[in-house]
Amino acid sequence: MNLIAFWWPIGLLLAAHTIYQISAKSVPTAMDPFAAVLINYVVAACAAFVLWMVMGQEKNLMAQVERMNWAPIAMGLTITAVEVASVFMYKLGWNISIGTTIVNIALAVVLAVIGVLFYKEIISMQQLLGIGLCVVGVIIMSKG
Repeated sequence: MNLIAFWWPIGLLLAAHTIYQISAKSVPTAMDPFAAVLINYVVAACAAFVLWMVMGQEKNLMAQVERMNWAPIAMGLTITAVEVASVFMYKLGWNISIGTTIVNIALAVVLAVIGVLFYKEIISMQQLLGIGLCVVGVIIMSKG
């Protein structure tokens, strides 16, 4: 597999997360956070529909619903929580550089533990050291 084919999703995630956090920080103070999230999902639903129509393999929605398990519902509920929490984090005064860093480092540690416990992933000593440094970093950042 070539490097571009392997790394493009990481680049897209980085760009999307960057724009997402800047957008969440820029939601007007006077705007209701739940209305902002609702508008996000109207736009997201339209974008997903267009992408599905242009790039999707099978365009039969009922067939897709019949194949569905719990995951798309859980993703919808949890991404709503992510959106609401992000908007409130900024409304409560968190800096864009600190709040997201703490969340992302803590998330990486939690997912590493889940990977080992539920997906039988193996963590090397070097990775454990990195996780330890991340935990120390979160502690240091949260005291500042």
